[in-house]
Amino acid sequence: MQRRWANITLGIALGLFLIGLAFHRQFWAPYLESMALAGLAGGVADWYAVTALFRHPLGLKWLPHTSIISANRERIVEAISNLVETELLSVSFIEANIEKLEIGRKIVDFLDKPIDPVLQSQLRDTMSQLLDFIPEDRLAAYLEEFTSEKVADLQVSDYIVRLIKWLVQSENDRALFSFLSRHVVEVLNSVEFTEDMEARLKDMLEKYTKTTTQKLVLGLLESLGTVDYKDLSVTVKSQLIDWLQSEKAFEQFELAIVRIMITVRDDGALRARIEGAKNDLVRTVPWERAVNWVMAEVRHRVEDDQVWATLSHFARDIADNFRAYPERQAQLENMIKRLTVSLLHRYHPVIGRLVRDNLNHMDDREWIDKLEWYVGRDLQWIRVNGAIVGGLVGLILAFLIHFL
Repeated sequence: MQRRWANITLGIALGLFLIGLAFHRQFWAPYLESMALAGLAGGVADWYAVTALFRHPLGLKWLPHTSIISANRERIVEAISNLVETELLSVSFIEANIEKLEIGRKIVDFLDKPIDPVLQSQLRDTMSQLLDFIPEDRLAAYLEEFTSEKVADLQVSDYIVRLIKWLVQSENDRALFSFLSRHVVEVLNSVEFTEDMEARLKDMLEKYTKTTTQKLVLGLLESLGTVDYKDLSVTVKSQLIDWLQSEKAFEQFELAIVRIMITVRDDGALRARIEGAKNDLVRTVPWERAVNWVMAEVRHRVEDDQVWATLSHFARDIADNFRAYPERQAQLENMIKRLTVSLLHRYHPVIGRLVRDNLNHMDDREWIDKLEWYVGRDLQWIRVNGAIVGGLVGLILAFLIHFL
């Protein structure tokens, strides 16, 4: 539309000039001719200037300094990318705006709101689609291969030795012994163990009474109540508990684990068996079945409304916690801002590179058409203004020449 008005303006100037020539004997004809000629000169000059920015006027490529934008495309692209990267979206500008954001408060407000049903539905659909894209058989094969490689490099024997050495040196072996002995005492004090101990003591005594005389004496003692298996089991149990709570038991435990450490460290055959058991354990894991089970559970949880309700309740609890402890909210905000600024410094050059790559991706025709679409429409008014201003200047000069 603007180009049409510019062309109409030139047409009007040309028409006025022809009218002046046709009526050159009239007193007003010189003024009309001067105004029309000046308007034509201004309009044509501005047409040439505007056209020369984008293409060669009249297709004459030998004219100097034409198709300026196309000829200087690389420099213009570089200037635009630098402008965006260093001025419009500079690091300091983005940092300043990040610092103004109340990220912590916005996060708390977001967590405090119940999950929107529409958003929940969209998230559910998106997660379901993403899960469908996961090839479960390939994932299982990858996990098996990755785990096998990592486990093959893992020397379990060395870790066992280091663990025992650390237990002894840090005196945590006493805590481990106390933990184990406490549970052993709980087992010894159970009714099931007491009854089992009675039965075993009775079987043991009957087993070692081989002669008829021994059996007769044992039966006599049992009938007289001299041999009470319950009291005997309680006595044995009490002796075991007292021994477990003694320093001697701990010394024996410590000596045993040190011997285990030395054996694992120095016995090559034992180390080989441990590593072999480790590799066998990895190979026996049903990876594909495990992955299928996990994926099925995830799909089921994604579709379960109760899970989303639990997540919403958990999010509100987190929001309440942040409100109760403002310092934690400030720490979260500072952490997010530091991470964002760190990523900004690392990837900020990508902004200019994206602008540069996008502009370079265009061919010359698209490049010129886009610039002319955004800028050329306003430049056409320069042609209109040139014709009008030129005509007025020509009219003024004609009056000045005639009267002065």
